[in-house]
Amino acid sequence: MTGFSNLAYFINLDRHPERREASIRELEALGIGFTRIAGVDYRDLDPGALRKAVDPSPKIPFKRVLSPGEIACFLSHIKVWREIALGSAEMAWVFEDDVSFVAGAREAMLAIEARERDWDMVRLFCSKPVPMEDVRPLYGRHSIALARKYPMSTIAYAITKPAAEHLSRIMMPFSLPVDMALKFWWVHGLCTRIVVPSICVPRTDPFSASTLDSDRESHNRMSPARRFITNLRYQFDTVRMRERHAAEFPRDRRFG
Repeated sequence: MTGFSNLAYFINLDRHPERREASIRELEALGIGFTRIAGVDYRDLDPGALRKAVDPSPKIPFKRVLSPGEIACFLSHIKVWREIALGSAEMAWVFEDDVSFVAGAREAMLAIEARERDWDMVRLFCSKPVPMEDVRPLYGRHSIALARKYPMSTIAYAITKPAAEHLSRIMMPFSLPVDMALKFWWVHGLCTRIVVPSICVPRTDPFSASTLDSDRESHNRMSPARRFITNLRYQFDTVRMRERHAAEFPRDRRFG
């Protein structure tokens, strides 16, 4: 296989230089050209900007209040999508700054670039098994497949330029964290494929620990009982919407 034809973007906050250096090492070892995108830091956003980003009347109310960190994370991905939409390449790779690649990742990614682009997005990490459809060989032990229930992570994905432009227009204001919002295929319409098994994982070194988990907890002031009820309602509404729109499930590229 030859080298990569498309650029990678990685999202990194200015106040996280250790994560930045670790990400650079990972991407250099992969042999891919990359550009760092300065992540949106919630510490730099005033309350008005935070409120403006969040949808006050969502179709499916989230089970809790979005934290400032989650809002900033979503805005960071929108920033990347806009960058891709303005570029000349027909697709790009997007990584968060805690990504680590497994053996065979380079070959699998090159195979994604080389094969027919019948998708709008490809997710490179899946945190747990999900039911798969239309499973196709990719490279070595890796396959690429459709799934009606997407994994909860945005640490690594490929996206086409038209899909990035589409998401940058329709996803704001939002009412969910970005990894949850992208699960709602009946809203954004993207044909999303998943690489199985995953070709990357979150890094486990101390400075790469999630900065969102503690942020979520500090802004989750519901009682345990109310939390349980709202979560149950959210899960029910999600299943109901997935079933209602089953006939619309995107099995082929929708944009571009």
